[in-house]
Amino acid sequence: MEIKLINVPFLFRKRVLTIMKVFVFLICTSTFSLTNTKAFAQEKIIIDKDKLVTPNYVFKIIKRQTNFSFVYPKNLFENGGKIQLIKGEVFVIDLISKVLSGSNFSFEVTNNNTIYIKKKLKVSDDVQQIEVKGVVTDEIGQPLPGANIIEKGTVNGTQSDFDGNFIITTTSENTVLIVSYVGYKTKEVQIQGNKTRLSIKLKEDAASLDEVVIVGYGTIKKSDLTGSVTSVKSERITETPAVRLDDALRGAASGLQITPTSSQPGAAASIRIRGTNSINGNSSPLFVIDGYIGSGNNVFINNNDIESIEVLKDASATALYGSRGSAGVILITTKRGKAGKPKINYDSFVSMTSPQRLLSMLNAREYAEFQNEVKGSEVFDVDSFGKGTNWQDEVYKNSAITTSHTLSVSGQEKSTNYYMSGNYLNQEGIYVGSELERFQTRVNLDTKIGDKLKIGLNINYAKTESAPYSSRITDVAGYLPTLPVRDENGEFTIQTFTGEVTNDNPIGIVSQSQRVNDLSNLLMNVYGEYEILDGLKYKLSIGSDNTWTTLKSYDPSTLFSEVITKGTGSITNRLNRGFLIENTLTYDKEFGDHSFNALAGYTRQTIKDESSSVSTSGFVSDVIGFNDLSAGEVFENSTSSASEFGIVSYLARINYNYKGRYLLTLSSRVDGSSNFSEGNKHGFFPAIGAGWNVGSESFMDESVFTNLKLRASYGILGNPAAGNSSLSRLEVGFPYTFGTGGAISNSIQLTTIGNPNLKFETTEQLDLGFDFGFFSNKLQGSLDYYHKTTNDLFTQREILLLSGVNNLSVISNFGTMKNQGVELSLDATILNKGDWMIDASFNISTNQNELVSIPEEDGELIINTIGIASGERSAILREGEPVGSFYGFKADGIWNNQAEIDASGITAGQTLFPGGKRYQDISGPDGTPDGIIDDNDRTIIGDVNPDFFGGFTTGISYKGIELRTVWNFSVGNDIFNETSTILDNAFDNNVSAIYADRWTPLNTDSNIVGVEGLNRSFKFADTDIVEDGSFLRLRTISLSYNIPTDKLKWMSAARISITGVNQLLFDNYSGYDPEVSRRLDDGSESNTRQGYDASQDPSTKAWTVGINLTF
Repeated sequence: MEIKLINVPFLFRKRVLTIMKVFVFLICTSTFSLTNTKAFAQEKIIIDKDKLVTPNYVFKIIKRQTNFSFVYPKNLFENGGKIQLIKGEVFVIDLISKVLSGSNFSFEVTNNNTIYIKKKLKVSDDVQQIEVKGVVTDEIGQPLPGANIIEKGTVNGTQSDFDGNFIITTTSENTVLIVSYVGYKTKEVQIQGNKTRLSIKLKEDAASLDEVVIVGYGTIKKSDLTGSVTSVKSERITETPAVRLDDALRGAASGLQITPTSSQPGAAASIRIRGTNSINGNSSPLFVIDGYIGSGNNVFINNNDIESIEVLKDASATALYGSRGSAGVILITTKRGKAGKPKINYDSFVSMTSPQRLLSMLNAREYAEFQNEVKGSEVFDVDSFGKGTNWQDEVYKNSAITTSHTLSVSGQEKSTNYYMSGNYLNQEGIYVGSELERFQTRVNLDTKIGDKLKIGLNINYAKTESAPYSSRITDVAGYLPTLPVRDENGEFTIQTFTGEVTNDNPIGIVSQSQRVNDLSNLLMNVYGEYEILDGLKYKLSIGSDNTWTTLKSYDPSTLFSEVITKGTGSITNRLNRGFLIENTLTYDKEFGDHSFNALAGYTRQTIKDESSSVSTSGFVSDVIGFNDLSAGEVFENSTSSASEFGIVSYLARINYNYKGRYLLTLSSRVDGSSNFSEGNKHGFFPAIGAGWNVGSESFMDESVFTNLKLRASYGILGNPAAGNSSLSRLEVGFPYTFGTGGAISNSIQLTTIGNPNLKFETTEQLDLGFDFGFFSNKLQGSLDYYHKTTNDLFTQREILLLSGVNNLSVISNFGTMKNQGVELSLDATILNKGDWMIDASFNISTNQNELVSIPEEDGELIINTIGIASGERSAILREGEPVGSFYGFKADGIWNNQAEIDASGITAGQTLFPGGKRYQDISGPDGTPDGIIDDNDRTIIGDVNPDFFGGFTTGISYKGIELRTVWNFSVGNDIFNETSTILDNAFDNNVSAIYADRWTPLNTDSNIVGVEGLNRSFKFADTDIVEDGSFLRLRTISLSYNIPTDKLKWMSAARISITGVNQLLFDNYSGYDPEVSRRLDDGSESNTRQGYDASQDPSTKAWTVGINLTF
């Protein structure tokens, strides 16, 4: 379902703003205060090291790190034993219970945060005591040993055992139990009547202050982090039943923009973190999977294997990735085995997918009338046509099925933990005949040998086989509605004008052409870690990433649009091999109130790419196809290529904190890249980050501020050139005949000019932010401001060579670009009481992009030739404006009659006629209108960058029933609807249904261009082609039920769900979908072609049914 807002200026943006304001207001105002007992139950402190201490010392530590004070007789523990403290995080209630265990004393917490130690009161015989038994587990049924269970309003409590079981004696049959566990959200459970057997499931607290965050080459407590990092847990990822990870992450993190490029199964998305950083360099983030750098094709990853994702955004967080960190880093950590009983999990879902929406085009009768007007004669018998063929309905399926099955086994045996999984996926695309099949398996092992040595391995193997639709199938909506799919003889019809074949039949192409794309990937990483001294560890990690690709295609002789008397086949093979070796040394030391962590490392990585392609034609029989290319009589083409990239790096980082309050991080990396010549191979990329945990200061009111941290960072990051642009390239050219003998010789031609002076692009980044939490983190979030300046931009410049030689271009370092913006994220637990849980999250970001300088004399460069007119250019690089701003004319309606033309004052530059498009004369050579429509009247007509974008989630659960929604939005971005310029062509194809009301001599009041204005030769880039791309989308809505498994010993958890994907869309765009991003013909992204809808596929919507079982 899509909701269109037609002809209501600014209404959509106002409505989205209103929704955002109301949502943030509800999050903030719904933050309820906690009872003192519940707040105390969640209070935690940090033990800096193992030590044996007195009870008095325990109370001193608690008092220093919290807002609680103690009252008890001075000499009460004078002769008491000592308490063994273990390094790490611990609940305050656990420590106090440990001190008082075995004694005749208890404690009581008052409303003014005072803890009284007193003698236990003897329970009267006439007070009825109720024994309650239960088990505490996580959401998937894994037991939580050591969970705290407290009777609300008292100090009566206990802990769960190794299997999560507990027994507590309460003084009332209607009491409330408060259940808490480190890293999980505290839960209140009401005991009703005789219900004395409980099964309590706790949810992970993804935004816990002291959770451990994965950062480059290590981990760190969130409270000690000085960089800008957003964590996304596995539950958020699996809420969307997506094939690719990038699809599941849309709207999940502030500053993260993910835009689909195609609805074809397995197609990659465009990903940006804090905007576009380069013109010709890379602007996509670096992917790191379990420590292996550079595995960006996440079609090989099973989302069910992911434990967490960290999005690293600022210099302090990304500096250890040096020259590859300027566009941000996405760290993916997969699941490991955990202590406890072996766990078997089965996850499966089935989806039915259909197009989100289709374009409205002329039907057969309308098109016949239209063509008769275009041709000026009765080409078609209008009365013989009805609605005709809707080619979109023929090509796009309304019931494409996707199935996924994942089976995993995990656990720990003695000193070895393991996680193993296998996945089978079959995804039908909405295009008839398109499909993706994937087999994937993962093995993660970690084992400890003695007290010093730990080794492990990660293996992920995936094989995909897809049947992509042919590149011949484009602009399906434009196929002629007057043609049936097959003629009276059962043959596929063809589209012709004046006797010439112009387009293939798309159904014929699907039925007759063959396309097979085989991909196999093996990602391996093994490591060994040895503790040399106390706190000093050496780690060696060796990994490889190998991808094998085979693309086969065959077009039989029965295809019509080309003179193919016999079939044409081709096979392309490609092998990409990566190897990474990393050596790191870490040292952790604590002395008094000081904590110190140091890292030093040396890494070496190589990536080799080899490809070859062969094509032949003239096959005797189409039965052979691409299975034997030697059967082709004509050798068409043969190519091969090889390239190698290498990088050697030295890295270092120091983390320091004082009393957990004052934080400092120093990071640096030196990269030596083979992409550059001697003298420019190495780059130094330093960063500094500082933080202040204000919430830990004694003057802060902890009843309000759970945490408050200020942080700042600054650093310099890099961007290596794409390929080896420092070297010139020679390739085999066309054969030439020399002399009178007719001898044919191959030629060598210069195709690329190298630049030995090329060096790294560098990005300076400043980040100022603070993290906050209120009321025991019931409301928490972060706010960041960043400013990035990229210098020495990779700029492509033309070089004029000798006469007779094609002009070539060279990559040079010229120009400066900046990005700046603000990011806000909020997480709120609105209600957590008894069986009810209501939570919400929200993130919103802004980014302003500006090209500060470019190496052009007049400070601008018009770029991008598109298909709407020969040589027409639609984008511009101009100083002071965003990169790739849309460039063209300002449309001003149409010429309704000749009188308007005569009175307009336009004398030249554009052919004017009634029904034709009207352009504004905004300037001449001297800067004032001159009555001529020419290049002087072009101006910036749009910007792909949104004013703001983001996402939000809502969740409400009662007992085992849960309803969750995920939304994403974008406001203020423009789209260049190039598809409309291709379809709205009077002589080639069908046109939009709006042209049923076009201008004609009898319909002069219309504002729709007449048929003469639809001639391709009159089309220019103008404001009619640029549309508002703002949208609000319901990404998923999911209803699930956790089936009770208390009485099933063989099953610990069962969950069923039904999920709607992309079921609601609020927008004003006339195309298939407002989320568009174009890739180039070679599959790479273009930083200057973002926001172009050039024959973009329809987006999809789906209904999914899933089941998750844990044994």
